Amino acid sequence: MHGRDVLMKTYLVLGGLLAVLVLSAALLSAVIRAQSSLPPQPIDFNHRLHLERVQGIKCEDCHRFATTQPFAGLPSKHVCFECHDPNPGGDAGEEEVKKFASLMAFADTSGDIPWHRVTALREDVFFSHRRHVTVGKIDCRRCHPDMPELTSPPTRGPTQMSMSTCIECHEEAKSSVDCISCHL
Repeated sequence: MHGRDVLMKTYLVLGGLLAVLVLSAALLSAVIRAQSSLPPQPIDFNHRLHLERVQGIKCEDCHRFATTQPFAGLPSKHVCFECHDPNPGGDAGEEEVKKFASLMAFADTSGDIPWHRVTALREDVFFSHRRHVTVGKIDCRRCHPDMPELTSPPTRGPTQMSMSTCIECHEEAKSSVDCISCHL
């Protein structure tokens, strides 16, 4: 009987540890998901609609710094107003204002659209959009494959950036994999 009691206690302890492990994993998963989502964007931007309706539009047309700066940048209200008139007239103008009310709310303000950034890299990593888009001639969809199909703003970064993802791409393109190329 004594051996059976020890065996039963061992099973209970192992079962309890397993339950704690499963609950901890579920909690950790929930915390990670909560940290990876953002508050709603100020404008319900539809990438797919813009790509379908505006012939020849390119990512750089709205993300103006992608070809010249490390950061691609988020569109300012002035970029939007190049196509969407903030002061439309006539009946069509009234309809435009209703349809794009969240955008037009920024027309008469001195501030810009307060977009929420959806990507962040570790502090020791340097990534330059200019270097990849202009010098490397890499299409934006390589790292942002789902963006052309999105009908609402992204709530987290489109690609899980990892060192192995970067190394794989650099090796494929025969680019430097020297640590100093990307790490500060």
